[in-house]
Amino acid sequence: MEISLGVDVISRDPRIYAMVILSREENRFLPVLKESGSRLKLLKLIKNYSPLYMGIDSTEEFSKNDLEKLSKYVSIVQVTGKFNDFTSLPALAKRYRINLNPKNPFDEAYALARLPFEGVGYKLKLYEDETEILVSSGRSLGRGGYSQGRYQRRTFALIKYRVRDIEKELTNEGFNFDLEVIEREGGFSKGTFKIYSNFENIPIKSSRGDIRIDVRPLKKSSIEYEPFEKKVEISNIKDRYVIVGVDPGTTVGLSVLDLEGKVLAIASKRSFSMSDVKEEIRKYGYPLIFGSDVNPPSGYIEKLSTSFDSILYVPSLSIPVKEKNELSKDQEATNAHERDALSAALKAYLHYKNKFTQIKSKIPQELSPYSSRIIGEVIKGMPIKEAFDKVKEDLMEKEDEVKTEQRNPDEVILEQSKIIENYKEKQALLKKDFEKLQLESFDMKMKLQEKDSTIISLERKLFDILDRQKKEALKDNVIKTKNFEITSLRKSVDILKSKVNLLTEENKRLKELKPLMESEDIIIGKVLPVFSIDGIKNLVKNQDLTEGDVVFLKDATGGGAEASKMLSEIKVKAVLILGKISHQAQEELIDVEIPIIDSKDIKMEVISKFVILDKESFDLVYKKEKELLMALKKERESDKLLKIIKDYKEQRKSDYKA
Repeated sequence: MEISLGVDVISRDPRIYAMVILSREENRFLPVLKESGSRLKLLKLIKNYSPLYMGIDSTEEFSKNDLEKLSKYVSIVQVTGKFNDFTSLPALAKRYRINLNPKNPFDEAYALARLPFEGVGYKLKLYEDETEILVSSGRSLGRGGYSQGRYQRRTFALIKYRVRDIEKELTNEGFNFDLEVIEREGGFSKGTFKIYSNFENIPIKSSRGDIRIDVRPLKKSSIEYEPFEKKVEISNIKDRYVIVGVDPGTTVGLSVLDLEGKVLAIASKRSFSMSDVKEEIRKYGYPLIFGSDVNPPSGYIEKLSTSFDSILYVPSLSIPVKEKNELSKDQEATNAHERDALSAALKAYLHYKNKFTQIKSKIPQELSPYSSRIIGEVIKGMPIKEAFDKVKEDLMEKEDEVKTEQRNPDEVILEQSKIIENYKEKQALLKKDFEKLQLESFDMKMKLQEKDSTIISLERKLFDILDRQKKEALKDNVIKTKNFEITSLRKSVDILKSKVNLLTEENKRLKELKPLMESEDIIIGKVLPVFSIDGIKNLVKNQDLTEGDVVFLKDATGGGAEASKMLSEIKVKAVLILGKISHQAQEELIDVEIPIIDSKDIKMEVISKFVILDKESFDLVYKKEKELLMALKKERESDKLLKIIKDYKEQRKSDYKA
């Protein structure tokens, strides 16, 4: 069972359509649905029923955007034909015995659904049989922090991976395509595929994320009309065969030669679609041979050649630039694209030149005006005698062709009068609709004015109520704010009291510490709260850390080699630690012979910024750690010397063997 949809306009503002869905089964036509509605309802019907065709009276009943959107889901047919081949809908309905009341939009919609099944009308072509896939970043790669470069490289690598993945899938599926990429450090910043196939056939789908993939059909510059049954015209006996060179890419280069090697055209254009290229070629003749300047040829030129059923000439090796310049030196090629296209065409011509000359020498004098046609047929594989006979038959058909019978002018006038009358009736209906809408609009305006008055009155009442509530709320807010401030101040007082108590206690202990500073039984060291470069700088700035001091690291985990190096430059005597110290910091202190002492091994007490050490226990541990440090350094130097000797001996052995 096949489904077709007919659509006719009921009213233009608002735009309402009459829609009839028709099914065909074994030449029986059955109405499935008859409805009226907006563009959105029309789109919903198309998605639900998936009709084969959507018949319309005229493209002017739809915006171009609507036609482009609808044509993605259904084949749109302008039933009445195109500008130079127009037949009115009533005339078509009469010809195919369809009952039609021109004043009834649903009758017209039925006829518009039925006639495409009869092969009537022109299919609308809004898109090229080409698809573009753009692979790019889905995120901004602009200004960023220190890791921005790494992020960009990762994104470029992902784009390259996705481009290669799509390339592999398209190749496996047998699609002809061209690929352009923009290379960047680590991968690609963008990849553009131009696929010579309809959008509906492409297996890749658009997606968003870190990597953005846009799959879109290429729009035609204007709507094209394709008849259901292409009229096969008897070929003009003087049709010219030509040789075409093409350089594909974002900018397409094109060159056309006749079979004598004469240059008919050289051109280049950015975003030259395949249909535009075909149209340009047809201005000069029918392509016999397409020439490529590279081996293997691009998918673009293969597709072009196949569409014309032409011969594709591919050189055994890609044409070098030097040879291209030599081939094109006598012609005016304005850029590299035109030069490449011209050299491809000339190379193809030179390849076939002797064959052309050989065939031309055998053509009888009376058929010499048609030598281009004969050469083309023979090159394509037709025996030369058969080519002569075919040309003669075409000449006879041309002479015997019966002219199409002219229509009676009175009939044409009568038909046009009926069409005009039909449009006048439609215009009268639309005028009535417009007047009705004007009355409705006036009534709506009056109702709106009444509602506006009611709204103003209610707004005034609401304002009074809100004003009272606002004053009460403001009073409550002031009380809440003051209560909050009191609570906050009380908390601040409690915090300050705690600080005063701590400072008083600390001051008391510092006073007790003063007599001890003069005692020879203790050592007073400095406390470094955080083992970091900034922490050390703060101690030095306040003159709390000087040469010969013992430093107690409350937290030794954060510091590294740079912090240890700063302590060595100050020339501290020893470093006390609580817990572990990093390997890098430890190695740096060992190198400069500063002992690292575990605070658990010494009697000590921390008071504010100072650490009070028992001198006897400190000296004992310090001496022991210093001796171990010196022994370790000697051992390392000894190991280093032994390694140097070993390396020297191995080098001597190697030199001796050599």
